[in-house]
Amino acid sequence: MPNRQDNATGHPLFTNEYLIPLLELLAARGISPAQLVANTRLSPRAVGQPGTHISAREYDQIVRNAYRLSNDPLLGLEHGRRMSIASHGFLGFAVMASETLGEGLSLAVRYAGTRTGLARIRFRQNQEHCALEIVRAAALPDSFPFIAHNILSTLVTIARFLTRNSDTLAPIMRLIESEQRPPAFYEQLLDCEVEFNCDQYELVLPKAALSLEVSTANSVARHNAEQECERLLAEAPGENVDLASRVRTLLISYGSNLSLDDVAERLRISTRSLNRQLAQLNTSYRKMVEEVRREQATKLLHNSSLKISEIAAELGYTDTSNFVRAFRKWMGITPLNYRKLTKHVS
Repeated sequence: MPNRQDNATGHPLFTNEYLIPLLELLAARGISPAQLVANTRLSPRAVGQPGTHISAREYDQIVRNAYRLSNDPLLGLEHGRRMSIASHGFLGFAVMASETLGEGLSLAVRYAGTRTGLARIRFRQNQEHCALEIVRAAALPDSFPFIAHNILSTLVTIARFLTRNSDTLAPIMRLIESEQRPPAFYEQLLDCEVEFNCDQYELVLPKAALSLEVSTANSVARHNAEQECERLLAEAPGENVDLASRVRTLLISYGSNLSLDDVAERLRISTRSLNRQLAQLNTSYRKMVEEVRREQATKLLHNSSLKISEIAAELGYTDTSNFVRAFRKWMGITPLNYRKLTKHVS
């Protein structure tokens, strides 16, 4: 029976936005698109056009070509540095509109599957630090170092952008390989400390960095971008649909008053395992309930004539004032003002 990693190689990546900066990077080194797409079905012209769909196997071949032609084992790190936050589509917009860095990283972990099926991001934390571990999700070991380097470098770049390069950030990048260049080269390229010969690829941050405010925060924009990410995740190949999305589906189907024990029973896992796996996505059952209530509240406010008190009761709030406080926390405005705003826009 083929494993999930084998199956992932046959699915298309969504589009080639991530390859275009690579083309530009390699063109500066005298490497042409024709050389880069050798032994794939892609034409040199198509690979540089936004919206071109490519398979995981083709991506793997392109990466192997890039390594061979450039003779540069750090190509993925430099590629990640060139990625703008807009390169990540709705996921980038959702992260950019987050209130805090921790919230933005949670979205990156949760919706990584909307951008690629080749790797996943796993979150863990202790009292002092948090770590974002890059996990291989497809049977393509040759290209995984490039992918891991790319994601780590991108995360550092985005974190610095979101927090205006706060001193609190103090990122540490951990790589599996031994150093391929002098350590000073890495630190100059990445603007962070780098450790080598580690057990896994990961980015480590002080736990205090999760509370750093994002300069581009916008709760309404984040909500809208999150909804698009949910739609894209639902359309992604099955192996990219994480546990949080399955929990979300149950809460929508059975109501946000569904207990943690009920959800665990329906998913046929223990409550302990459910909590642990949600923590690896930098979320929790309580946060998932709030996400679903927030989404249902905005829909009811926009599409129904129900009173605020009736919407509160519909969502399981016994006290309307608690719902109003929760909504203000989610969206930055009261439910009534949100209804007026969205009715005006429509």
